[in-house]
Amino acid sequence: MTQSSGKSLLELNNIGKSFPGTRALDGVTLRLNAGEVVSLLGENGAGKSTLMKILSGAWPHGSFDGEIRLAAPDGSLVPARFSDTRDAHAAGISMIHQELSVFPELTVAEHLAMEALPHWIQWEPVFARAQRFLDTLGFGLRARDKVGSLSIGNQQCVEIARALYRDARILIFDEPTSALTEQETERLFGIIDRLRAEGRGILYITHRMDEIFRLSDRIFVLRDGRAVDEARARTDAGPVPRKELENKLISAMVGREIDNVYPRKNRAFGAEVLRVEGLRVCDSSGNARVEGATFQLRAGEVLGLAGLLGAGRSELMEGLFGVLNGAGPKGRSFGVEGRIWARGKECSLQNPRAAIDEYLAFVSEDRKGSGLVLGQSVRSNMVLPSLSAGRAELTRAPGVFAPVRGVAERSAVGRWRDELRIKLASVDQPVNELSGGNQQKVVLAKWLMTEPAILFLDEPTRGVDVGAKAEIYEWIQRLAAKGIGILLASSEMPELIGLCHRVIVLREGRFSAEFSDADVTQEKIMKAASL
Repeated sequence: MTQSSGKSLLELNNIGKSFPGTRALDGVTLRLNAGEVVSLLGENGAGKSTLMKILSGAWPHGSFDGEIRLAAPDGSLVPARFSDTRDAHAAGISMIHQELSVFPELTVAEHLAMEALPHWIQWEPVFARAQRFLDTLGFGLRARDKVGSLSIGNQQCVEIARALYRDARILIFDEPTSALTEQETERLFGIIDRLRAEGRGILYITHRMDEIFRLSDRIFVLRDGRAVDEARARTDAGPVPRKELENKLISAMVGREIDNVYPRKNRAFGAEVLRVEGLRVCDSSGNARVEGATFQLRAGEVLGLAGLLGAGRSELMEGLFGVLNGAGPKGRSFGVEGRIWARGKECSLQNPRAAIDEYLAFVSEDRKGSGLVLGQSVRSNMVLPSLSAGRAELTRAPGVFAPVRGVAERSAVGRWRDELRIKLASVDQPVNELSGGNQQKVVLAKWLMTEPAILFLDEPTRGVDVGAKAEIYEWIQRLAAKGIGILLASSEMPELIGLCHRVIVLREGRFSAEFSDADVTQEKIMKAASL
């Protein structure tokens, strides 16, 4: 691994930022050298994203305290002031966001040249210049391809290429692997190694310890808006012992010791709450995404779904919850075939409302796209499924529309805010102002308010820090102990092994293996998922 040259590219000095009711950053100072990867670690809400938004120009000069200093051609550090992200781009700073900002109908070349396009365009030179540049990167991208036709991993490569096309000296990666396959993740790591070798500076935000120890030269820890620790991940003598440093970093992040991430599993199972036989789930083009799925779920059981990206885990849950039923091209219907029993009764779950009426709940993997209404308040989001239910949320009377209102609503919202320890200024605060981990807790709270018998969890800890993960894990076992049957899909194999009583592995839409928690291993899951 190429070591830092020691030449400073950036200093953030005494950065502070306030929002109504909270101090998001308080006197944070950070340094980045050429040829160095600095990982930012901290719980959701610790201030990582706010700090990077300031550096990338999303928060303009004057809206925060402190100073940004960048390297001048002579090597000295001089103050920098950004009015917007374009100013930051011009200064050589680019940010690759977790939620990719691509335009599906535009080509790769159009994305690269977007900021420099003239009013009258000669496309052939644009495509030719873009392809020459792409060839130097080795990403395998073609300038004329529409970005919407690319995989998530290749779309991320477009974002990286776009940053390098601007000749960025400093690149910020925010949870870049959250939607990548293992192969795409390894390719991204190779790209970052190469950027470091070229003398660029990398700021890397992630909650995954494996990534931190794979990439980092230094690790910078934030808690409650303050810098609380900084450590070297490697020295001239080699890497620092991982276990010792990992425990130190986790304690610095959360301000307490976490002895055991995975709580004791519930072992008291009740009657069968869900039975599925011969389930077939098709997309709008009529292609089968899940074929022949058959399984049972008992009260109090956590059943895991494993598989590679695209194996059909999300489609299985969406099909059961009625999300994928509809009419496709030329009036052809698509959706779900097969038989489903919920709480001992055969049912036809044609839409999410029907699923809610049968006491099902679904925490989807995309909290911002389908889990939340971002412009609405925390309270509005929490009560939304109850408003859609064709039964009384509190009295549990099927077929009676009596959603929570007034005092009952405030009481239910306050209860789940407190029980899940959601950090917010007010329940009337817009949910998009919360950190990712607290947004995820709001999604969980809104479904728990419906008092489900069956709970689907699709990547429930994606983009969530270590401390919030431990809380969510505790809640999963607590809900199981109350008799809720839980279907859990996760791309993190330790999570499946640590939480689930059984694990079903999907490969290309079909069940390829099933393991009990007594004999499941990561090696067995990977073999069943890929061979």
